[in-house]
Amino acid sequence: MAAKQVPSLAVLGGTFDPVHTGHCRLAIEVQQLGFDQVTMVPNRVPPHRPQPQASGEQRLTMLQLATQNLEAIEVSDIELSSLSTSYTAETVMKLRQDHPEHALCWVMGADAWQQFDQWHQWPQILRCVNLMVINRPGAASGSPTDAVMQRLQQAPGAPVYCSSVTELRQHPCGYITFVELPALDIAASDLRRAIARGDNIDLLTPLSVQTYIQQHALYR
Repeated sequence: MAAKQVPSLAVLGGTFDPVHTGHCRLAIEVQQLGFDQVTMVPNRVPPHRPQPQASGEQRLTMLQLATQNLEAIEVSDIELSSLSTSYTAETVMKLRQDHPEHALCWVMGADAWQQFDQWHQWPQILRCVNLMVINRPGAASGSPTDAVMQRLQQAPGAPVYCSSVTELRQHPCGYITFVELPALDIAASDLRRAIARGDNIDLLTPLSVQTYIQQHALYR
């Protein structure tokens, strides 16, 4: 008997200060793994990194411009509309309330995975969503037998490992998989420096975003 098809939603969070081609490429790659929709969520006040240079409204607008022609990829202001620090645990609770029938998946890089067991209320995150850890060639990687997974397995609410995204999309929450995807070697910090120097950034961020940055004199 075939497994029941569950609507699926993958979520990419970040500062997007500014959004660049690597962010867009990742969203496309995740959607192509079989998710019905990918939602990109800009942080309001990220708790573990420097505060964004552009305002929340500006970063949201740039994301909307960058994704306006990308099928099944949307942008949400769910964190920007909050008055508190952007904790993933609170965000995924709201997402679960908004999408009670979906298989929800929070997408993170392997670098973030290395500290996941230190995240605010991490068991609550797993009660609301699945996790998909993106491994990039030549960078830090996660695995079902690594030190982070071993620490999680010793605590209540540990995730259940599954070997494929197809299996992950059959569960509403509490599962984890590791996926290797190619990387575009672009960092928002490098992009900001390039803008400040007046370098050509045609291949680093969409033209619509470049125009917006110029119009609002951002990152100068």
